[in-house]
Amino acid sequence: MPTDFTELSGHAAEQARSLAELCGAEIHVVHVMVPVATESPTAAPGAMPLTPVSPSMPDMVEGVRSNLADFALRHFSGMSTTVATLAGIAHLEICRYAGDHACDLIVIGSHARGIVHRLFLGSVSKAVLEHAPCPLLIVPLKAIESAADLNANEQR
Repeated sequence: MPTDFTELSGHAAEQARSLAELCGAEIHVVHVMVPVATESPTAAPGAMPLTPVSPSMPDMVEGVRSNLADFALRHFSGMSTTVATLAGIAHLEICRYAGDHACDLIVIGSHARGIVHRLFLGSVSKAVLEHAPCPLLIVPLKAIESAADLNANEQR
């Protein structure tokens, strides 16, 4: 179950938990840190070469690991859970991890943004769908909003 720590990931975690409880499965919770780049100090002025900034910067990595542990505890308390902090291109790392750990299912949230957003920024869930080594459950934002509307109407 990949997470970006958003509310949508929390809703996807609820689905993952329900399925794992039904099947007696272990949950793997992963977060992919995307390395950032800075201008190389040795590059000529105005040159384009960039030097990757390692995601192993201690403070940043420790903060992500702490957030990941909190997320796993909040959503999967009492369950067999493995957490992993990865670095690289999100969809590739998610798929690699799932393959390396023989995962049976990937549960991921999707913001279901419009075509313009996907054209320029891409969609991690769509890319995972195209490269996943196992079945994929995509939990769309619209389904969560519909469930919230239904719950609000039931409470009235």
